[in-house]
Amino acid sequence: MAPRKRISSVNDLAMPSSQVRDPNDALTAMAPSPSLARIPSPARFALVVFGSLIMSSVLFTLTADVTQGDLGLVSKHLEEWWEVGGLVAWKAAEVGLAWVLGFDSWDVASFLFLTHQPTFSLLSFFYGVRPTSTLASYLITILSTVVPFAFLRRPTSVHDLSHAPSGAVANRTILQDTATTIYTILAATSIFSIVLYGSYASWLPAQLVVHFESLPDISAAHAGPAGFPALFLTLIPSGYAVRDFLFVSSTGHAENVTEEAEPANREDEYLIVDFYRKTWGQLSVKTRILISRTLILASSVLLNTTVQIAGTIQDVSIQGAAIWGSVWAISTLAIGATFSWIEAVDGV
Repeated sequence: MAPRKRISSVNDLAMPSSQVRDPNDALTAMAPSPSLARIPSPARFALVVFGSLIMSSVLFTLTADVTQGDLGLVSKHLEEWWEVGGLVAWKAAEVGLAWVLGFDSWDVASFLFLTHQPTFSLLSFFYGVRPTSTLASYLITILSTVVPFAFLRRPTSVHDLSHAPSGAVANRTILQDTATTIYTILAATSIFSIVLYGSYASWLPAQLVVHFESLPDISAAHAGPAGFPALFLTLIPSGYAVRDFLFVSSTGHAENVTEEAEPANREDEYLIVDFYRKTWGQLSVKTRILISRTLILASSVLLNTTVQIAGTIQDVSIQGAAIWGSVWAISTLAIGATFSWIEAVDGV
C-alpha cells in the first residue's frame, strides 16, 4: 500500500535532544550544553524548583522595606501552617509545570508576567498600592524563576534565532519583521483593553463591590472613555508577552514531515483513537502548539489569580477572585483565536 506522510506527533515534540531525528525538532528541544548534560534531568528539575523558592524568599526578605509597606495593609495574615504551605506548594507547582512543559527562560518570563498580572493590576488599580511596591514584588516573582531556568535550560530556537540550525525555525522573516511584530503586539493589547474596558463599563463594578469587601476605591472602573488610553498603554507589555508566548512559538515551528507506512487495518482501532486521529490529529503541529499554549495560559491565569487573590488579599471571596481572573482568561482565549486567524493566512 502506498506510503503516507505523517506530521510529527505531540510525543515527537517532547522528544529528548538525544533522540532528535531532524533539525526541525530543535525548535522544541535544543541539545543542552556539555556542562548541563552532565547534570541528570531530575536533578535539574529539583534545582529549578528549590532554586526559585530560595531566591524568591531571599529577595523578598532583602526588599521587605519596599514590598511590605502598603502591601501589608491589604494582605491576609496567614496564621495556619497549611495556609503558608499551600501557597509555597502552589509556587513550586507553577515552576514545576513550566519545566515539565518544556518552557525556556523566555517562555517562563512571558508566562509568569501574564499569570500574575491580574493580581498586581488589581492591587494597582483598586487598592492604591504604590507602583514601587507592586513593581518590586512583580519583578521578584518573575526573576526568581527566570534565573534558574536561564542557567539550567538552553533557549529554544525561536528565542535564539542567531544560533538556530538551518530549517529549525519557520517564518524567520515574519518573526523578525518589525511591522508584523508591532501589529501583533497592538492586536493583542487591543483585545486585552477592549475586554477589560467592556467589563468595567457593564457588569464588573457590581461584582467588585459585592465580592471584594475591603476594596477602597473602584474609580478606575468608572473612568469611562477618558481612561481608555491609559489602560491601553499599561497593557502594551502584556501584548508583547502574549505575542511571544503564543504567536512566536507556534508561527516559528517548522513542520517535521516523515514517511510512515499506512496501517494495514483500522477495523480494530479503538473509537477514542479514531476520534483523536480525525480531530486533533488532523491539525498541523503549529496549530496544536497554539491551541495547547492558549488553553494552558488561560487556565493558568484563572487558577493562579484565584489562588493568589483569595489566598493573600483580605476580605476577598473565592468567587470574586475567580470573576476577576476570568476577565483576563477570556482575553487570552480571544487573543489565541486572533493569532490562529493570522496564522491561517497562506504563507504563514
